[in-house]
Amino acid sequence: MQRLIKFIVSLIVVVSLLTASSGLFEDWLWFKDLGYSQLFWTPLLSKLLFQAVNGTILFIFIAGTLFSVRHAIVTFVNERLRLRLRLVQDMNRKVLSLSQRRVTIWLLVISAIVSFGVSFVAGFTGWLDVLSFIHATPFGKVDPIFGKDLAFYFFQLPFLKTLFNAFFGPLFLLALFTTIFYIVTGVLRFHSSKLWRNGAVEITASARRHLALLIGILFALKAFGYFLDIYQLLYSVHGHVVGAGYTDLTATLPALKILIVLSALGFILTGISLTFKDSRFLTVPVVGIFTIGILIYGIVPALIQSFIVIPNELNKEQPYIQREIELTRFGYGLDHIKEVDYPGNTPITMSALKTDQATLNNIRLNDTRPMLQTYNQKQGIRLYYKFNDIDIDRYTVNGEFRQVMMGPREISTPDLDPKAKTFVNLRFKYTHGYGVSASFANAVTSEGLPSFAIKDVPPASEFAEFKLSEPRIYYGELTNDWVVADTTVKEFDYPLGDTNAETSYKGKTGIPLTPLNKLMLSLRHGTPRFYLANEVTAASRMLVYRNIKERVQKLAPFLTYDSDPYMVIDSGHLKWIIDAYTTSDALPYSNKYLDKEFNYIRNSVKVIIDANDGTVDFYAVDPQDPILKTYMKIFPGVFKDLTSMSPSLKSHLRYPETLFNVQSNMLKTFHMTNSSVFYNKEDAWDIAKELFEAKPQNVSPYYTIMKIPGEDKPEFVLMLPFTPASSATNTRNNMVSWMAARMDGEHYGELLLYKMPKNIEIDGPLQIESRIDQDPEISKQLSLWDQKGSSVIRGNLLALPIGGNFLYVEPIYLQSDKGGSIPEMKRIVLSYQDRLVMSENLGSGLTQLFGEGTPQPTTPGQSTSNLVPSTQAKPPNSLNASNINSIIDQMNQMRTLLDNLETQLKGLESSSNQTPEKK
Repeated sequence: MQRLIKFIVSLIVVVSLLTASSGLFEDWLWFKDLGYSQLFWTPLLSKLLFQAVNGTILFIFIAGTLFSVRHAIVTFVNERLRLRLRLVQDMNRKVLSLSQRRVTIWLLVISAIVSFGVSFVAGFTGWLDVLSFIHATPFGKVDPIFGKDLAFYFFQLPFLKTLFNAFFGPLFLLALFTTIFYIVTGVLRFHSSKLWRNGAVEITASARRHLALLIGILFALKAFGYFLDIYQLLYSVHGHVVGAGYTDLTATLPALKILIVLSALGFILTGISLTFKDSRFLTVPVVGIFTIGILIYGIVPALIQSFIVIPNELNKEQPYIQREIELTRFGYGLDHIKEVDYPGNTPITMSALKTDQATLNNIRLNDTRPMLQTYNQKQGIRLYYKFNDIDIDRYTVNGEFRQVMMGPREISTPDLDPKAKTFVNLRFKYTHGYGVSASFANAVTSEGLPSFAIKDVPPASEFAEFKLSEPRIYYGELTNDWVVADTTVKEFDYPLGDTNAETSYKGKTGIPLTPLNKLMLSLRHGTPRFYLANEVTAASRMLVYRNIKERVQKLAPFLTYDSDPYMVIDSGHLKWIIDAYTTSDALPYSNKYLDKEFNYIRNSVKVIIDANDGTVDFYAVDPQDPILKTYMKIFPGVFKDLTSMSPSLKSHLRYPETLFNVQSNMLKTFHMTNSSVFYNKEDAWDIAKELFEAKPQNVSPYYTIMKIPGEDKPEFVLMLPFTPASSATNTRNNMVSWMAARMDGEHYGELLLYKMPKNIEIDGPLQIESRIDQDPEISKQLSLWDQKGSSVIRGNLLALPIGGNFLYVEPIYLQSDKGGSIPEMKRIVLSYQDRLVMSENLGSGLTQLFGEGTPQPTTPGQSTSNLVPSTQAKPPNSLNASNINSIIDQMNQMRTLLDNLETQLKGLESSSNQTPEKK
């Protein structure tokens, strides 16, 4: 029976250990399968080594301290505590009797638990600081106060802080509890609160030496901590200054130097107390540094800030504000923005329109917000297919540079019929999405719907550039669950008439289900199905971490990833591109971004993920970034050179909208480089606003193909307009500047800021929105459509710079309130200077604005007979199908209004004919 119990207990222990390690085992298999074993082993071994070294040192300190009080503990428990509890000692049975051996064992256990517990936490948070310290890369730029290379603040100071925190906190608590223990046991007695008097403190010689050793170590560590605090001053915040200001450098810095000297003196005095019996060598330094620290480190700087700095803040802080401006601009890459003067009010001539023909040809008429609903309704095909997002990119189609909106058709297993959510279906059958849908950004059909360049399942396209040789999406934004591929169950591929097309996974990645792997994965996921399911074979592979965001975060958690991956077609294959950033909060004098914990950011890495087999490639697009260079030293071979990326894939790299948003928000204030102007916020900006769902909101940066002023050919750019900052009583919405990010070829990453003259008023987007609402004809039409049964959706209001002025374009969508309806683009509003028109197509709108002979937008490589944007101006009296349909729609709406009016009149007449008694 005992053997059986031992066997069961042993089995439970073994299974528990295997289960606890199964997650780590799965991760190792997964990292190795993707070819990134070092991303698994380097952090793991670094954590273990850091924990072992740190834990051993702490263990020696803690165990040594506890052993020094071992005799006092035994004496206290065996004698004083028993007497106080009035326990009667029995000769045959000893109550609360402790032996030296038992106490020793318990002290060793407590020391190990505390020291390695603290080290476990420190190792998980500080391993990267240690490796970055070892592999630090110089910035070649120094801080303005101490003249140290910025690498000290990014790589060395964090490590030193980690080192300090790993030891000072535990040792301080150890010294505190030791002191309390000596007080409780009567070893340490206070006879007077005037600790500087002789005899005020009574303590045994052994206890004095023990406390002297602990306090001496704490003094040495505290001196080191004050030394680090000197450099921490460059992150302080006082008044209007982020970074070391007048008070920090004239009061706090000298105070820290004094405290370092006092700490060193305290260390010396505690060393003297090891041999001299006078306890004042121990107590006076502790009380002295505490009291003096409060006075010179807390009270004096606060008084100087309040009575000297604040009344003369600009005068006192001006040089430090200038440093804040310079380093914040460096931290966010604003110092590389090229500023250009833009007139903003130059009359647009026919010549200018012809010069900017490429901009007219690529005016984006489709808005991604209503388009997502359209894609899901028109191209979802089945309930289990879903478009999570629509992204904008550019392709060369039939030799023409085109702006394309694309959405991947992913599998959404939560949307399956509840009865279909079986284990086999969720894990073996419904494993992947299929293909993409794409439409041209500047073209819609006569019904106001997107003009699809890729559509249906299997994906069909008349353009060679959009032909897919591998349309399956095993890895995406909605693939959140693990699956087992290449089983005896054929995987659902796509619907085909009354049946379904089926396939088997042929990708390169996946964890093989060997007997050992099957055991560990069964424990990891808490299921015996790997053994019970006959569908699983030796050739089957398990696909885990299929959500692409989770996938890259798992591989390289030291990078910050963009929240909006986008998909591209590369030589017939579907690839995800995720922008990755190196971020830090360690740049001196730099402002942190809003509520985020960083004040330095670079888009240094592009991550490419194959949607079919899940392979991941990290490309270094900014190899000069010191943080990335440090990571490349820590993880050699992980980051590929950008030159190894295929030209076709490189042509789809975009300047990330997230980074552009960050830079735009920082630019609102930090475009001001004069410290006086910055301090008074005389020229603060705000991001321009537009109307959406009848509410003003910030204009989102928008991608568009346009010809940059002064350039010869159209480019794919990301742009955003700015207006002056407004107050509660003074709202200003005129445009003052606009910024563009270039991203084609050698110009990738260039930022251009176009500034308008300050002595003229140029309408901003929200002012154009107000003019649309105030226009009698347009507002009347929009109000008529926005009746019960339908709603008007106003798309992105684009501000397009043309010929030294601006052309505003806003698509108008109409959507029925009935469930499942699709937004349809019905009109286009165009504005230029004081002119405002609403037309059925872009061509006629341009003609109304600029007159006959206006260059018409063209849709390259595609017939325009079924498109709303016309390629030629229509004669004003000509009637086409679109005009007739529009007239019929208006007549039907008027008929409905008349019917409603007639019903109301009849109701009033019936009411007036009633007798008073019936009323």
